[in-house]
Amino acid sequence: MSSSRQTIVRQYIDALASHDAKAVKFAPGARRVENGITTGRSGPGLSKGLDSAFYYRAIQAVRDVELTESGETVHAKFLIDAGLLGRRVVTVAVEETFLVPDGTIHHIQAKLRLRFGRTPR
Repeated sequence: MSSSRQTIVRQYIDALASHDAKAVKFAPGARRVENGITTGRSGPGLSKGLDSAFYYRAIQAVRDVELTESGETVHAKFLIDAGLLGRRVVTVAVEETFLVPDGTIHHIQAKLRLRFGRTPR
């Protein structure tokens, strides 16, 4: 059974593939840092990106999601299948750490790695 923090994180992960951030609960000043580069500077900006940014639009599926929790932090590991025109081009291994102190996501620290070779669905 997942906790309320894990449910909030799962809504974010689901929005990666659905491109619909309505259910995602970001704090107004939420930030996202990916591989050391800030990729989101506000809750509204992160929501808008999930809905329409080209780099999220390439996501076709999210799978093999594993969530663990420690205090106000949720750690997620999962795979993203991305591509163009309905054809998978690459699989990305994702590790994200979410700070969820009050029912909203305040910070996301992400590490992404391309996976080469054949990756089963």
